[in-house]
Amino acid sequence: MTGTAIVAVGNGKVEIREIKVPRVDEWDIRVALERSAISAGTESHVVRSIANINKPLVLGYAPIGRIEAVGEKAAALFAVGDRVSYFCPSPSTAGPDNCSGGHQSPAVLNVNPLSRDLLGADQYCIKVPNGLSSEYAAFGGIAAVSSMGAMMPRTKPGDKVLVLGQGIIGQFAAQHFRMHGAEVTISDLHSKRIDVALVCGADHAINVAAEDTVQALKEIWPTGADIVADTTGSYRVVEASVGAVRKRGRYVFLGWCKGTDFNLEIFHGQSVFEAYFPWTLEGPHVKHSWRMMIQGGLMVEPIITHRVHVSEASSVYEMILNTPQKYVGVVFDWE
Repeated sequence: MTGTAIVAVGNGKVEIREIKVPRVDEWDIRVALERSAISAGTESHVVRSIANINKPLVLGYAPIGRIEAVGEKAAALFAVGDRVSYFCPSPSTAGPDNCSGGHQSPAVLNVNPLSRDLLGADQYCIKVPNGLSSEYAAFGGIAAVSSMGAMMPRTKPGDKVLVLGQGIIGQFAAQHFRMHGAEVTISDLHSKRIDVALVCGADHAINVAAEDTVQALKEIWPTGADIVADTTGSYRVVEASVGAVRKRGRYVFLGWCKGTDFNLEIFHGQSVFEAYFPWTLEGPHVKHSWRMMIQGGLMVEPIITHRVHVSEASSVYEMILNTPQKYVGVVFDWE
């Protein structure tokens, strides 16, 4: 049986490729995708820096699909017709290696609880609740990272939080912090993303194309932020933002910081604070994000700027790599 996958092939290029789908064993399920969302920061890094001609990689994670085949033992947990989201399907038996592999359909994954934590970090496979569209649910995995980022620093009502960057992770992070009762300031280079964040409830905004982040933040909160959460993954942004943290404040590294040139000396002489690294996604946080979507506490609609059929994937990634000012949330239609 063959399927379709979105594959990073090296030199910053993405292709739609045919893959061979593994057979369904006794603990396996086979899932036909309905929607999958792009995690732009992670996937851009894979496209630019990890995948190459000798190591093509399937992109994406946390898709939404409907089960079309169930192994004999897996039938104790799942049934044909269930909608599920998951991380780490089985690698295709031919074609590219697997790298999260969310953007492939159909996908086969093993759901044996003895070998896979069906709620755990990077291994979950969970049913999508009724009443939530597959399109919105496709952002549950991405929102789960932000959910963990707001939970780990023990955010409480009245905390003042600065969220750096308003890509997809930053958008959901700002909302999750507000759900904990925090007052939230967001910052970004692009006015489109700032506008979306304000629609979704951010209390204050800083356009870093025109303002210095720390100076502008101190005009809002003279003593600084209780929590600063970086979603950009840029060491330069992190270094420049240290002065925004109040004495004994907290710093959350929600972006994927890459490279080796981080100047740790910048922290010497600054306020003492705690640091957190929520670089994963877990089933409970996906479920929490879905509940908040259903209840209206987590807004998705304003964040979706592009709904695209999977056949147009190559042009979509060209936009993501070269014109970040044009998009926020992007979701693929596989039907």
